[in-house]
Amino acid sequence: MADFAPNYTARYRLHYTVTGKSHTMTWRVASSVTDPTGVASKMELFLADLQEDLYSDFTCVSADFALADTDIFLPAPVPASPAGTASPGDAKETDKALSLGFVGRSAAGGKARFFLYGTIFGNIIRSAPANDWKVVTAEDPAGVGAGIVRLNETAPALVANDDHIVTWYEYANLKYNDRWVRRQRRG
Repeated sequence: MADFAPNYTARYRLHYTVTGKSHTMTWRVASSVTDPTGVASKMELFLADLQEDLYSDFTCVSADFALADTDIFLPAPVPASPAGTASPGDAKETDKALSLGFVGRSAAGGKARFFLYGTIFGNIIRSAPANDWKVVTAEDPAGVGAGIVRLNETAPALVANDDHIVTWYEYANLKYNDRWVRRQRRG
């Protein structure tokens, strides 16, 4: 059994589409947070930081929010969709299965991560096959770097499932999502 129940903290979920696929991204905030407005604003700023790394059809469809200790998600403010710069017509099928994973850890040792789809980093993998599958802040200071600063410094603070504030690492991981790869194999 997990150390903490999945609903130990408040959660904000964004439902979005990009390159013809639907995705969901979940952020955890402190259990004391009862109003999702600040989280939605932070999400909007974060996506704006990364807009040059996103496809132009990135669309925020809906959002919902659950208070701590509940599994009832109610409608929440939806962030404005970022003005991505890459043409979705240029996205290869492999790009649609690629996620950019942000990872961090709380002072109490809890792990935190979330994944963003619809980024243009597939070209990094294709052009440098010996890369380390990470985008460090120095490689993309205006996008990933600014996004990580936003995660660490803009209120409300994001928390791990232990309800302690997360410090986000200075990189994001690139990974092909197994579910999306399986779906592409089936055609």
